[in-house]
Amino acid sequence: MEYFSVSHLLCDYLAVATFIATAFVVYSLWLLFYRPFDLFRDYTELGFEQISNARNFKNNVVKRHFINQYRKRRKIGDLPPSYPNGWFAILESEEVKRNSVREVDALGLNLVAWRGESGTCYVADAYCPHLGAHLGVGGKVAKECIECPFHGWKFDGVSENLVSVPNVDPVPPFVKLKTWPVHESFGFVYIWYHAENEKPLWWPDIVTEVESGQWKYRGRSEFRVACHIQEIPENGPDSAHLGVVHSSFFTNGAIPNESRVSWSFLKHGWAATWAPNSDPGREHEALMRVYHHIILFNKISCLHMPVDVHQIGPGIVHMHFDTIFGKGILIQNVTPLEPMMQRVVHRFYSSPTFLHPLGLLVLHSEGVQISRDIRIWNRKTFLRNPVFTKVKQIQVFRRWYSQFYSKNSAKLDHDSSFKRGIKKLDF
Repeated sequence: MEYFSVSHLLCDYLAVATFIATAFVVYSLWLLFYRPFDLFRDYTELGFEQISNARNFKNNVVKRHFINQYRKRRKIGDLPPSYPNGWFAILESEEVKRNSVREVDALGLNLVAWRGESGTCYVADAYCPHLGAHLGVGGKVAKECIECPFHGWKFDGVSENLVSVPNVDPVPPFVKLKTWPVHESFGFVYIWYHAENEKPLWWPDIVTEVESGQWKYRGRSEFRVACHIQEIPENGPDSAHLGVVHSSFFTNGAIPNESRVSWSFLKHGWAATWAPNSDPGREHEALMRVYHHIILFNKISCLHMPVDVHQIGPGIVHMHFDTIFGKGILIQNVTPLEPMMQRVVHRFYSSPTFLHPLGLLVLHSEGVQISRDIRIWNRKTFLRNPVFTKVKQIQVFRRWYSQFYSKNSAKLDHDSSFKRGIKKLDF
């Protein structure tokens, strides 16, 4: 009887151990081959390490307060206007479900987004023209209309017209709700912003393989960056920084969550070209070719991978990968939340042969590399007339980028007071 009890107990332990091991294997496979990558980093995590290290911040609110004090004392420089003209991603598509309403703050605007019964997404100014209620706070969707939570006024997303007022018939024909041109692709909701209220001058590019679902979604990353929007795409023509900022695999703990191990025998090798697109009708685009490879022992070059980069307007970047494993595209969207705060979101899609673990590796590597840039962007000043040696690609970039500013583009002045279009632009 005792032998039976012990053997029975051992069988139970073995069954439990087998179940745990199987669950662990299944979970690991799910993480590696199915779960999309997801990363978020706030601006307070990068570039302010000396503040965090100098004080033992047990309260994140206190830490944020100290960091914001540093931000207020920062010399921002003679900045270009805060909000360029172009298409900007204000939401990711899954954030706006059918028949739902979302409050959105971007580009210095208070907006409301809703998705009608048809599945179409609409974006409008947030405040009801009746008595100013915020339509994103308690508003409801009725077919393609949004209903004000204050007095029940309904506005049509297609026509902008007021279509219904409780106990009033007919409704005032002159009342409208300002809506914004919307484009939806790559899992993002874009709006067209223009300081002169001009209609869209161009449209974001579409990749058929992504829109048709042939390529798989591999994940996303999101960052908050405390800088002017132009600082971020200006990194493209600045190829000189690649060998300084992005050559090492690890940074000896200089950036949080990066390894403290230094592998001096293993480095990234970089080369890049950048130029505005000269094709008619594509003046809003710039083209970059990045050549990336691995260097072993400072001698052996291997794993060469070219990446075609398309800067589309002021805030959209498409990075095209073509490897022996298949093709993929990394979408980067930079959206100003306020003059000196940007939201940067990446989404990666790839062909089925570009296996999910490789997609995770791309997103992780991009997160590591851009974190190194953000650490600098969060603390630098903007120099209107930088000192150059031989390469003047940044000047070429600034002339190209200046097309996205116009007479009434809002500008943050030196004294940090927010003014609109009172200075002549000179780029």
